[in-house]
Amino acid sequence: MLAAPYTRFQKGMSYLLPLTQEKGCTMAFNLRFRFSPMKDGLVKVLGPLETEIMQILWKEGASTVKKVHRKLAQQRDIAYTTVMTTMSRLADKGMLQRERDGLAYVYTPVISEDEFVNLVVQQVIDGLLDDYSDTAISYMVDHLAKNNPTELRRLQQEISRRLNGTK
Repeated sequence: MLAAPYTRFQKGMSYLLPLTQEKGCTMAFNLRFRFSPMKDGLVKVLGPLETEIMQILWKEGASTVKKVHRKLAQQRDIAYTTVMTTMSRLADKGMLQRERDGLAYVYTPVISEDEFVNLVVQQVIDGLLDDYSDTAISYMVDHLAKNNPTELRRLQQEISRRLNGTK
């Protein structure tokens, strides 16, 4: 989980996310996505190729288009330019940092997979609670009661702690 709270500065997926890098700067993410609940995993919010590329980079830490393309090409036929364009767009979205190294660019994830998942979950739940608070809360409680009573009890304990002013 991210250490500091996010500051939402416009409706949508734009956030100020404090980075834990040497510079101590704050970077704005322009993460706009369509939420597709019927898809699996991160493909709910990223495209299938974006998800594959991000998973490679989260695992490797940093890479060039050539290296990512080689990994993807082991699994399927894919054009180098498709990978290059997708990685460039991920950089434009703020998901990847791009630095020139000779003739190539080296791409590095700006946000970890866990941080990204937390950001997306917060955005989705914020959106539901902002617009449909009663329905969203009622559904979550019903869902937990039916599918995971242990989590419902944990939620109840967490609510009690917060109402009593303890953390």
